[in-house]
Amino acid sequence: MTIGIHPFSAIKYHCNAQPNAIAVADDNGSYSFYTLCKNAWQAVNGFKSLGLSSSDRISLVCKNRYEVLVLLTAALLGGPVVVPINRRLTRSELCWIIKDAQSQCVVMDSETAELLGDIDVATKLTLKDKAITPVNPGLCFSTWLERQSTAQCDIELAADRDYLQVYTSGTSGFPKGVVLTEGNCVSQLVNVTLSLDVAILPGEGMYQALPLFHVGGIFVSLMCLSRGATLILRSEFSPIATQKLISTEQLQHAALVPAMIQACTNLDADTNNSYKSLKSIFYGASPISESVLRAGHQHFKCDFVQIYGMTETHSVISMLGARDHQEIFNTIDSPLIRSAGRPILGTTVKLCNGEGDSVCNGEVGEIRVRSDLVMKGYWNNPNATRESLQDGYLLTGDIGRLDERGYLFVVDRLKDIIVSGGENIASLEVESVLMQHPAVADAAVIGAPHEKWGEIVVAILVVNTEVDASDISNFARIYLSGFKIPKCIVFIDCIPRNAGGKILKRKLREIYAQPESTTKAAATRNVSTVS
Repeated sequence: MTIGIHPFSAIKYHCNAQPNAIAVADDNGSYSFYTLCKNAWQAVNGFKSLGLSSSDRISLVCKNRYEVLVLLTAALLGGPVVVPINRRLTRSELCWIIKDAQSQCVVMDSETAELLGDIDVATKLTLKDKAITPVNPGLCFSTWLERQSTAQCDIELAADRDYLQVYTSGTSGFPKGVVLTEGNCVSQLVNVTLSLDVAILPGEGMYQALPLFHVGGIFVSLMCLSRGATLILRSEFSPIATQKLISTEQLQHAALVPAMIQACTNLDADTNNSYKSLKSIFYGASPISESVLRAGHQHFKCDFVQIYGMTETHSVISMLGARDHQEIFNTIDSPLIRSAGRPILGTTVKLCNGEGDSVCNGEVGEIRVRSDLVMKGYWNNPNATRESLQDGYLLTGDIGRLDERGYLFVVDRLKDIIVSGGENIASLEVESVLMQHPAVADAAVIGAPHEKWGEIVVAILVVNTEVDASDISNFARIYLSGFKIPKCIVFIDCIPRNAGGKILKRKLREIYAQPESTTKAAATRNVSTVS
Protein backbone atom coordinates (compact mmCIF):
# COMPACT_ATOMS: atom_id res chain seq x y z
CA MET A 1 0.00 0.00 0.00
CA THR A 2 1.23 3.51 -0.80
CA ILE A 3 0.33 6.69 1.04
CA GLY A 4 -1.25 9.61 -0.84
CA ILE A 5 0.11 12.12 1.66
CA HIS A 6 3.57 11.63 3.04
CA PRO A 7 5.61 13.42 5.73
CA PHE A 8 7.38 15.60 3.15
CA SER A 9 4.10 16.82 1.61
CA ALA A 10 3.67 19.78 3.96
CA ILE A 11 7.29 20.92 3.57
CA LYS A 12 6.95 20.72 -0.21
CA TYR A 13 3.70 22.71 0.02
CA HIS A 14 5.41 25.52 1.94
CA CYS A 15 8.35 25.41 -0.47
CA ASN A 16 5.89 26.24 -3.26
CA ALA A 17 3.73 28.66 -1.25
CA GLN A 18 6.51 30.60 0.51
CA PRO A 19 9.85 29.54 -1.02
CA ASN A 20 11.82 32.43 0.50
CA ALA A 21 10.40 32.07 4.01
CA ILE A 22 12.94 30.88 6.58
CA ALA A 23 12.51 27.20 7.39
CA VAL A 24 15.48 26.74 9.75
CA ALA A 25 17.67 29.24 11.58
CA ASP A 26 20.54 27.58 13.45
CA ASP A 27 23.75 28.83 15.06
CA ASN A 28 25.42 29.09 11.64
CA GLY A 29 22.79 30.79 9.49
CA SER A 30 19.27 30.82 8.05
CA TYR A 31 17.86 28.56 5.34
CA SER A 32 14.67 28.98 3.31
CA PHE A 33 12.09 26.33 2.53
CA TYR A 34 13.37 26.37 -1.06
CA THR A 35 16.95 25.73 0.12
CA LEU A 36 15.87 22.95 2.47
CA CYS A 37 13.99 21.15 -0.32
CA LYS A 38 16.86 21.60 -2.76
CA ASN A 39 19.44 20.31 -0.26
CA ALA A 40 17.25 17.34 0.66
CA TRP A 41 17.05 16.25 -2.99
CA GLN A 42 20.80 16.77 -3.36
CA ALA A 43 21.36 14.46 -0.39
CA VAL A 44 19.02 11.82 -1.88
CA ASN A 45 20.88 11.93 -5.20
CA GLY A 46 24.26 12.01 -3.50
CA PHE A 47 23.61 8.88 -1.47
CA LYS A 48 22.34 7.14 -4.62
CA SER A 49 25.64 7.99 -6.31
CA LEU A 50 27.43 6.35 -3.38
CA GLY A 51 25.42 3.19 -4.03
CA LEU A 52 23.19 3.53 -0.95
CA SER A 53 19.57 2.42 -1.22
CA SER A 54 16.52 3.57 0.75
CA SER A 55 16.92 0.60 3.11
CA ASP A 56 20.59 1.27 3.93
CA ARG A 57 21.50 3.02 7.19
CA ILE A 58 23.53 6.19 7.71
CA SER A 59 24.63 7.15 11.21
CA LEU A 60 24.55 10.78 12.27
CA VAL A 61 26.59 12.07 15.23
CA CYS A 62 26.58 15.82 15.84
CA LYS A 63 25.03 18.69 17.76
CA ASN A 64 21.78 20.27 16.57
CA ARG A 65 22.30 21.96 13.22
CA TYR A 66 20.58 22.55 9.89
CA GLU A 67 22.21 19.56 8.19
CA VAL A 68 20.35 17.17 10.50
CA LEU A 69 17.06 18.43 9.03
CA VAL A 70 18.47 18.00 5.52
CA LEU A 71 19.22 14.34 6.23
CA LEU A 72 15.86 13.71 7.92
CA THR A 73 13.92 15.23 5.03
CA ALA A 74 16.10 13.31 2.58
CA ALA A 75 15.14 10.10 4.42
CA LEU A 76 11.49 11.07 3.99
CA LEU A 77 12.12 11.42 0.24
CA GLY A 78 13.43 7.88 -0.13
CA GLY A 79 17.02 8.43 0.96
CA PRO A 80 18.82 6.10 3.38
CA VAL A 81 17.41 5.51 6.87
CA VAL A 82 18.86 8.01 9.36
CA VAL A 83 20.34 6.67 12.61
CA PRO A 84 20.91 9.69 14.89
CA ILE A 85 23.24 8.89 17.81
CA ASN A 86 23.89 10.70 21.08
CA ARG A 87 27.25 12.43 20.61
CA ARG A 88 27.80 12.37 24.38
CA LEU A 89 28.39 8.62 24.31
CA THR A 90 31.88 7.17 24.62
CA ARG A 91 33.78 5.96 21.56
CA SER A 92 33.03 2.31 22.36
CA GLU A 93 29.31 3.09 22.77
CA LEU A 94 29.21 5.02 19.49
CA CYS A 95 31.06 2.26 17.62
CA TRP A 96 28.72 -0.40 19.03
CA ILE A 97 25.61 1.39 17.71
CA ILE A 98 27.17 2.17 14.32
CA LYS A 99 28.11 -1.49 13.93
CA ASP A 100 24.77 -2.79 15.19
CA ALA A 101 22.89 -0.53 12.73
CA GLN A 102 25.11 -1.83 9.89
CA SER A 103 25.64 1.78 8.82
CA GLN A 104 27.25 2.25 5.42
CA CYS A 105 28.00 5.92 6.06
CA VAL A 106 28.70 8.12 9.09
CA VAL A 107 27.99 11.86 9.02
CA MET A 108 29.69 13.57 11.95
CA ASP A 109 30.96 16.88 13.21
CA SER A 110 34.68 17.55 13.44
CA GLU A 111 34.93 16.77 17.14
CA THR A 112 33.26 13.37 16.68
CA ALA A 113 35.45 12.66 13.64
CA GLU A 114 38.50 13.05 15.85
CA LEU A 115 36.98 10.79 18.50
CA LEU A 116 35.99 8.03 16.08
CA GLY A 117 39.24 8.20 14.12
CA ASP A 118 39.60 5.26 11.74
CA ILE A 119 36.19 3.71 12.34
CA ASP A 120 35.48 1.08 9.69
CA VAL A 121 32.61 2.28 7.48
CA ALA A 122 32.39 2.66 3.71
CA THR A 123 31.89 6.45 3.68
CA LYS A 124 32.64 9.24 6.16
CA LEU A 125 31.25 12.76 5.75
CA THR A 126 32.45 15.49 8.11
CA LEU A 127 30.29 18.52 8.87
CA LYS A 128 32.01 21.87 8.58
CA ASP A 129 32.46 23.76 11.83
CA LYS A 130 33.36 27.43 12.26
CA ALA A 131 35.85 26.68 14.99
CA ILE A 132 37.33 23.40 13.80
CA THR A 133 38.54 22.50 10.33
CA PRO A 134 37.18 19.13 9.11
CA VAL A 135 39.72 16.41 9.78
CA ASN A 136 40.62 13.27 7.89
CA PRO A 137 39.31 10.73 7.28
CA GLY A 138 36.16 11.94 5.61
CA LEU A 139 34.81 14.24 2.93
CA CYS A 140 33.47 17.67 3.86
CA PHE A 141 29.67 17.25 3.84
CA SER A 142 28.85 20.73 2.50
CA THR A 143 31.35 20.37 -0.37
CA TRP A 144 30.01 16.92 -1.17
CA LEU A 145 26.40 18.16 -1.08
CA GLU A 146 27.05 21.10 -3.43
CA ARG A 147 28.30 18.69 -6.10
CA GLN A 148 25.10 16.65 -6.17
CA SER A 149 22.22 16.90 -8.63
CA THR A 150 19.07 18.79 -7.61
CA ALA A 151 16.87 16.55 -9.78
CA GLN A 152 13.55 15.55 -8.25
CA CYS A 153 11.37 12.52 -8.84
CA ASP A 154 7.82 11.54 -7.97
CA ILE A 155 7.41 10.28 -4.41
CA GLU A 156 5.48 7.05 -4.04
CA LEU A 157 6.61 5.44 -0.83
CA ALA A 158 5.10 2.59 1.14
CA ALA A 159 3.70 3.50 4.54
CA ASP A 160 5.77 0.75 6.17
CA ARG A 161 9.07 1.97 4.69
CA ASP A 162 11.75 2.65 7.34
CA TYR A 163 13.07 6.22 7.51
CA LEU A 164 14.40 6.60 11.06
CA GLN A 165 16.13 4.33 13.57
CA VAL A 166 16.58 5.73 17.08
CA TYR A 167 18.46 3.82 19.73
CA THR A 168 17.05 3.57 23.22
CA SER A 169 18.01 1.59 26.32
CA GLY A 170 15.88 -1.27 27.63
CA THR A 171 15.89 -3.35 30.77
CA SER A 172 18.80 -5.43 29.51
CA GLY A 173 21.01 -2.36 29.44
CA PHE A 174 21.86 -2.87 25.78
CA PRO A 175 20.67 -0.21 23.28
CA LYS A 176 17.84 -1.23 20.98
CA GLY A 177 17.22 0.31 17.57
CA VAL A 178 13.61 1.51 17.30
CA VAL A 179 12.59 1.34 13.62
CA LEU A 180 10.13 4.09 12.65
CA THR A 181 8.36 4.34 9.31
CA GLU A 182 6.99 6.93 6.89
CA GLY A 183 3.51 5.96 8.08
CA ASN A 184 4.47 6.51 11.72
CA CYS A 185 5.73 9.99 10.86
CA VAL A 186 2.76 11.16 8.81
CA SER A 187 0.32 9.77 11.38
CA GLN A 188 2.15 11.59 14.16
CA LEU A 189 2.11 14.91 12.31
CA VAL A 190 -1.56 14.66 11.34
CA ASN A 191 -2.85 13.24 14.64
CA VAL A 192 -0.97 15.71 16.83
CA THR A 193 -1.93 18.70 14.70
CA LEU A 194 -5.62 17.74 14.87
CA SER A 195 -5.40 17.17 18.64
CA LEU A 196 -3.64 20.43 19.51
CA ASP A 197 -5.60 23.28 21.04
CA VAL A 198 -2.92 25.87 20.22
CA ALA A 199 -2.17 27.12 16.70
CA ILE A 200 1.28 27.10 15.11
CA LEU A 201 1.00 29.37 12.07
CA PRO A 202 3.15 29.89 8.96
CA GLY A 203 5.75 32.56 9.57
CA GLU A 204 5.81 32.11 13.34
CA GLY A 205 8.99 31.03 15.12
CA MET A 206 9.54 27.99 17.36
CA TYR A 207 12.57 27.65 19.64
CA GLN A 208 14.02 24.14 19.79
CA ALA A 209 17.17 23.01 21.62
CA LEU A 210 16.03 19.45 22.36
CA PRO A 211 18.68 17.10 20.94
CA LEU A 212 17.96 15.75 17.48
CA PHE A 213 19.21 12.31 18.46
CA HIS A 214 16.01 12.00 20.51
CA VAL A 215 12.67 11.40 18.86
CA GLY A 216 11.12 14.29 20.82
CA GLY A 217 13.45 16.82 19.20
CA ILE A 218 12.88 15.26 15.78
CA PHE A 219 9.09 15.33 16.18
CA VAL A 220 8.97 18.98 17.32
CA SER A 221 11.22 20.02 14.43
CA LEU A 222 9.18 18.21 11.77
CA MET A 223 5.92 19.49 13.26
CA CYS A 224 7.21 23.06 13.10
CA LEU A 225 8.35 22.72 9.48
CA SER A 226 5.12 21.01 8.43
CA ARG A 227 3.19 24.03 9.70
CA GLY A 228 5.31 26.43 7.65
CA ALA A 229 6.80 27.99 10.78
CA THR A 230 10.48 28.86 11.31
CA LEU A 231 12.45 26.36 13.38
CA ILE A 232 14.89 28.35 15.51
CA LEU A 233 17.34 25.56 16.24
CA ARG A 234 20.08 25.84 18.85
CA SER A 235 22.92 23.42 19.41
CA GLU A 236 22.85 23.83 23.16
CA PHE A 237 20.53 25.29 25.76
CA SER A 238 21.50 28.45 27.63
CA PRO A 239 18.87 29.97 29.96
CA ILE A 240 20.13 33.53 29.47
CA ALA A 241 20.35 33.26 25.67
CA THR A 242 17.00 31.48 25.54
CA GLN A 243 15.25 34.17 27.56
CA LYS A 244 16.71 36.90 25.38
CA LEU A 245 15.56 35.06 22.26
CA ILE A 246 12.08 34.42 23.62
CA SER A 247 11.75 38.09 24.54
CA THR A 248 12.15 39.10 20.89
CA GLU A 249 9.30 39.05 18.41
CA GLN A 250 11.04 36.20 16.57
CA LEU A 251 9.44 33.57 18.76
CA GLN A 252 5.85 32.56 19.35
CA HIS A 253 6.48 28.99 20.56
CA ALA A 254 9.17 27.07 22.46
CA ALA A 255 9.90 23.41 23.19
CA LEU A 256 11.52 22.94 26.60
CA VAL A 257 12.04 20.18 29.15
CA PRO A 258 11.15 20.92 32.80
CA ALA A 259 14.81 21.49 33.73
CA MET A 260 15.01 24.21 31.05
CA ILE A 261 11.84 25.90 32.31
CA GLN A 262 13.23 25.91 35.83
CA ALA A 263 16.60 27.28 34.70
CA CYS A 264 14.85 30.20 33.02
CA THR A 265 12.62 30.99 35.98
CA ASN A 266 15.60 30.84 38.36
CA LEU A 267 17.35 33.72 36.59
CA ASP A 268 17.41 37.15 38.14
CA ALA A 269 13.89 38.56 38.02
CA ASP A 270 15.28 41.98 37.07
CA THR A 271 16.27 40.91 33.54
CA ASN A 272 13.43 43.13 32.24
CA ASN A 273 12.59 40.60 29.55
CA SER A 274 9.13 40.79 28.05
CA TYR A 275 7.46 37.77 26.50
CA LYS A 276 4.47 39.43 24.84
CA SER A 277 4.98 37.53 21.55
CA LEU A 278 5.25 34.11 23.21
CA LYS A 279 2.07 32.07 22.70
CA SER A 280 2.92 28.58 23.93
CA ILE A 281 5.51 26.33 25.57
CA PHE A 282 5.60 22.60 24.84
CA TYR A 283 7.25 20.48 27.52
CA GLY A 284 7.85 16.83 28.32
CA ALA A 285 10.63 14.17 28.52
CA SER A 286 10.61 14.08 32.35
CA PRO A 287 8.23 14.72 35.25
CA ILE A 288 7.52 18.34 36.21
CA SER A 289 6.80 19.51 39.73
CA GLU A 290 3.81 21.72 40.45
CA SER A 291 6.10 24.48 41.74
CA VAL A 292 8.15 24.53 38.52
CA LEU A 293 5.02 24.53 36.32
CA ARG A 294 3.34 27.35 38.24
CA ALA A 295 6.55 29.36 38.32
CA GLY A 296 6.91 28.87 34.56
CA HIS A 297 3.38 30.10 33.94
CA GLN A 298 3.91 33.10 36.21
CA HIS A 299 7.18 33.88 34.44
CA PHE A 300 6.20 33.46 30.78
CA LYS A 301 2.43 34.09 30.98
CA CYS A 302 1.63 31.90 27.96
CA ASP A 303 -0.15 28.64 27.16
CA PHE A 304 1.48 25.36 28.17
CA VAL A 305 1.17 21.94 26.50
CA GLN A 306 2.57 18.74 28.02
CA ILE A 307 3.58 15.80 25.84
CA TYR A 308 3.83 12.22 27.09
CA GLY A 309 5.31 9.66 24.74
CA MET A 310 8.22 7.41 23.93
CA THR A 311 10.59 6.56 21.12
CA GLU A 312 8.52 3.51 20.17
CA THR A 313 5.52 5.73 19.33
CA HIS A 314 7.43 8.36 17.33
CA SER A 315 7.10 10.55 20.44
CA VAL A 316 3.53 11.52 21.35
CA ILE A 317 0.99 9.22 23.03
CA SER A 318 -1.04 11.78 24.97
CA MET A 319 -1.17 15.54 25.50
CA LEU A 320 -2.25 17.77 28.34
CA GLY A 321 -3.44 20.75 26.35
CA ALA A 322 -3.62 24.49 26.92
CA ARG A 323 -7.21 24.33 28.20
CA ASP A 324 -6.20 21.61 30.66
CA HIS A 325 -3.40 23.82 31.95
CA GLN A 326 -5.78 26.72 32.39
CA GLU A 327 -7.81 24.46 34.69
CA ILE A 328 -4.61 23.75 36.64
CA PHE A 329 -3.59 27.41 36.89
CA ASN A 330 -7.08 28.52 37.90
CA THR A 331 -7.54 25.80 40.54
CA ILE A 332 -5.70 25.42 43.82
CA ASP A 333 -5.52 21.62 43.72
CA SER A 334 -6.53 20.35 40.29
CA PRO A 335 -5.93 16.60 39.81
CA LEU A 336 -4.72 17.36 36.27
CA ILE A 337 -1.42 18.60 37.68
CA ARG A 338 -0.40 14.93 37.88
CA SER A 339 -1.90 13.91 34.53
CA ALA A 340 -0.23 13.19 31.19
CA GLY A 341 -3.38 14.31 29.39
CA ARG A 342 -5.67 12.48 26.99
CA PRO A 343 -4.51 10.11 24.24
CA ILE A 344 -4.17 11.99 20.95
CA LEU A 345 -6.41 11.37 17.96
CA GLY A 346 -6.04 7.90 16.43
CA THR A 347 -4.43 6.45 19.56
CA THR A 348 -6.05 3.88 21.85
CA VAL A 349 -4.67 3.44 25.36
CA LYS A 350 -5.67 0.59 27.65
CA LEU A 351 -4.34 -0.47 31.03
CA CYS A 352 -3.72 -4.14 31.77
CA ASN A 353 -2.91 -6.16 34.87
CA GLY A 354 -0.12 -8.73 35.09
CA GLU A 355 -2.28 -11.32 33.29
CA GLY A 356 -2.89 -8.99 30.35
CA ASP A 357 -6.54 -8.30 31.22
CA SER A 358 -7.90 -4.75 31.03
CA VAL A 359 -8.46 -2.95 34.31
CA CYS A 360 -11.27 -0.51 35.10
CA ASN A 361 -10.94 3.27 35.21
CA GLY A 362 -9.15 4.33 38.36
CA GLU A 363 -7.25 1.06 38.66
CA VAL A 364 -3.52 0.82 38.02
CA GLY A 365 -2.13 -1.25 35.15
CA GLU A 366 0.51 -1.33 32.43
CA ILE A 367 -0.04 1.29 29.74
CA ARG A 368 -0.56 -0.33 26.32
CA VAL A 369 -0.93 1.63 23.09
CA ARG A 370 -2.52 0.84 19.71
CA SER A 371 -1.95 3.36 16.94
CA ASP A 372 -0.45 3.96 13.50
CA LEU A 373 2.26 5.78 15.47
CA VAL A 374 3.65 2.55 16.92
CA MET A 375 7.05 1.42 15.65
CA LYS A 376 7.61 -1.38 13.17
CA GLY A 377 9.82 -3.12 15.72
CA TYR A 378 13.33 -3.28 17.15
CA TRP A 379 16.16 -3.56 14.64
CA ASN A 380 17.38 -7.16 14.29
CA ASN A 381 15.83 -8.03 17.66
CA PRO A 382 12.77 -10.25 17.07
CA ASN A 383 12.58 -11.42 20.67
CA ALA A 384 12.36 -7.88 22.05
CA THR A 385 9.85 -6.99 19.32
CA ARG A 386 7.60 -9.92 20.25
CA GLU A 387 7.78 -8.95 23.91
CA SER A 388 6.80 -5.33 23.19
CA LEU A 389 4.23 -5.78 20.40
CA GLN A 390 1.38 -8.09 21.42
CA ASP A 391 -2.15 -8.40 20.02
CA GLY A 392 -1.83 -5.14 18.12
CA TYR A 393 -0.67 -3.17 21.18
CA LEU A 394 2.66 -1.74 22.29
CA LEU A 395 3.50 -2.68 25.86
CA THR A 396 5.09 0.53 27.10
CA GLY A 397 6.53 -0.82 30.34
CA ASP A 398 4.98 2.18 32.13
CA ILE A 399 2.22 1.77 34.67
CA GLY A 400 -0.61 4.23 35.12
CA ARG A 401 -4.36 4.72 35.44
CA LEU A 402 -7.18 6.38 33.52
CA ASP A 403 -9.79 8.53 35.22
CA GLU A 404 -13.48 8.80 34.32
CA ARG A 405 -12.76 11.72 31.94
CA GLY A 406 -10.20 9.72 29.98
CA TYR A 407 -7.11 11.45 31.41
CA LEU A 408 -4.01 9.30 31.73
CA PHE A 409 -1.91 9.34 34.91
CA VAL A 410 1.56 7.77 34.71
CA VAL A 411 2.39 6.17 38.05
CA ASP A 412 5.80 4.56 37.51
CA ARG A 413 8.08 2.86 34.99
CA LEU A 414 8.32 -0.89 35.01
CA LYS A 415 11.58 -0.88 33.13
CA ASP A 416 13.53 1.05 35.77
CA ILE A 417 14.76 3.53 33.21
CA ILE A 418 16.10 6.69 34.85
CA VAL A 419 15.33 9.98 33.06
CA SER A 420 17.92 12.60 33.97
CA GLY A 421 17.93 15.92 32.12
CA GLY A 422 15.89 14.31 29.34
CA GLU A 423 18.42 11.47 28.91
CA ASN A 424 17.31 7.84 29.30
CA ILE A 425 19.66 5.78 31.47
CA ALA A 426 19.37 2.00 31.88
CA SER A 427 19.93 1.13 35.53
CA LEU A 428 21.21 -2.34 34.63
CA GLU A 429 23.91 -0.86 32.40
CA VAL A 430 25.21 1.26 35.29
CA GLU A 431 24.96 -1.70 37.68
CA SER A 432 26.98 -3.93 35.34
CA VAL A 433 29.80 -1.37 35.23
CA LEU A 434 29.84 -0.86 39.00
CA MET A 435 30.00 -4.61 39.56
CA GLN A 436 33.29 -4.65 37.65
CA HIS A 437 34.98 -2.62 40.39
CA PRO A 438 37.06 -5.00 42.53
CA ALA A 439 35.69 -3.57 45.79
CA VAL A 440 32.01 -3.89 44.83
CA ALA A 441 30.25 -7.07 45.94
CA ASP A 442 26.70 -6.07 45.02
CA ALA A 443 25.04 -3.07 43.37
CA ALA A 444 21.62 -1.58 42.72
CA VAL A 445 20.89 1.61 40.78
CA ILE A 446 17.73 3.68 41.06
CA GLY A 447 16.56 7.16 40.13
CA ALA A 448 15.83 9.83 42.73
CA PRO A 449 13.76 12.99 42.11
CA HIS A 450 15.81 16.13 41.52
CA GLU A 451 14.53 19.68 41.06
CA LYS A 452 16.99 20.54 38.29
CA TRP A 453 17.47 17.28 36.37
CA GLY A 454 14.13 15.56 36.95
CA GLU A 455 15.96 12.54 38.33
CA ILE A 456 19.53 11.72 39.33
CA VAL A 457 21.29 8.35 39.34
CA VAL A 458 21.69 6.84 42.81
CA ALA A 459 23.96 3.83 43.33
CA ILE A 460 23.47 1.60 46.39
CA LEU A 461 26.54 -0.56 46.91
CA VAL A 462 27.78 -3.40 49.08
CA VAL A 463 31.59 -3.45 49.21
CA ASN A 464 34.08 -6.04 50.38
CA THR A 465 36.78 -3.54 51.33
CA GLU A 466 36.95 0.10 52.27
CA VAL A 467 36.67 2.38 49.26
CA ASP A 468 35.87 6.06 48.66
CA ALA A 469 32.85 7.16 46.65
CA SER A 470 35.18 9.27 44.47
CA ASP A 471 37.08 6.11 43.52
CA ILE A 472 33.80 4.51 42.41
CA SER A 473 32.88 7.59 40.35
CA ASN A 474 36.29 7.74 38.67
CA PHE A 475 36.05 4.04 37.81
CA ALA A 476 32.58 4.46 36.32
CA ARG A 477 33.78 7.42 34.23
CA ILE A 478 36.08 5.08 32.28
CA TYR A 479 33.13 3.09 30.93
CA LEU A 480 30.12 5.42 31.10
CA SER A 481 29.15 8.77 29.64
CA GLY A 482 29.09 11.60 32.16
CA PHE A 483 25.30 11.77 32.46
CA LYS A 484 25.17 8.06 33.43
CA ILE A 485 27.59 8.34 36.37
CA PRO A 486 25.87 8.13 39.80
CA LYS A 487 25.38 11.51 41.46
CA CYS A 488 24.76 9.87 44.83
CA ILE A 489 26.57 6.76 46.12
CA VAL A 490 25.31 4.93 49.20
CA PHE A 491 27.17 2.11 50.97
CA ILE A 492 25.00 -0.42 52.84
CA ASP A 493 25.44 -3.88 54.36
CA CYS A 494 22.97 -5.83 52.22
CA ILE A 495 20.79 -5.08 49.17
CA PRO A 496 17.24 -6.42 49.66
CA ARG A 497 16.17 -9.14 47.22
CA ASN A 498 13.15 -11.37 46.82
CA ALA A 499 13.18 -15.18 46.90
CA GLY A 500 14.03 -15.26 43.20
CA GLY A 501 17.07 -13.05 43.72
CA LYS A 502 15.52 -9.96 42.14
CA ILE A 503 16.48 -6.65 43.71
CA LEU A 504 13.57 -5.02 45.52
CA LYS A 505 14.01 -1.60 43.97
CA ARG A 506 10.65 -0.42 45.24
CA LYS A 507 11.98 -0.85 48.79
CA LEU A 508 15.21 0.96 47.92
CA ARG A 509 13.25 3.86 46.45
CA GLU A 510 11.23 4.17 49.65
CA ILE A 511 14.46 4.66 51.58
CA TYR A 512 16.83 6.42 49.19
CA ALA A 513 14.79 8.06 46.42
CA GLN A 514 13.25 10.81 48.57
CA PRO A 515 15.25 13.99 49.18
CA GLU A 516 14.64 13.92 52.94
CA SER A 517 15.54 10.22 53.12
CA THR A 518 18.80 10.79 51.26
CA THR A 519 19.64 13.64 53.60
CA LYS A 520 19.02 11.44 56.64
CA ALA A 521 21.07 8.64 55.09
CA ALA A 522 23.96 11.03 54.56
CA ALA A 523 24.09 11.62 58.28
CA THR A 524 24.29 7.94 59.20
CA ARG A 525 25.76 6.11 56.19
CA ASN A 526 28.66 6.63 53.82
CA VAL A 527 26.94 8.75 51.19
CA SER A 528 28.52 10.92 48.51
CA THR A 529 26.42 13.43 46.58
CA VAL A 530 27.32 15.52 43.56
CA SER A 531 25.38 18.68 42.73
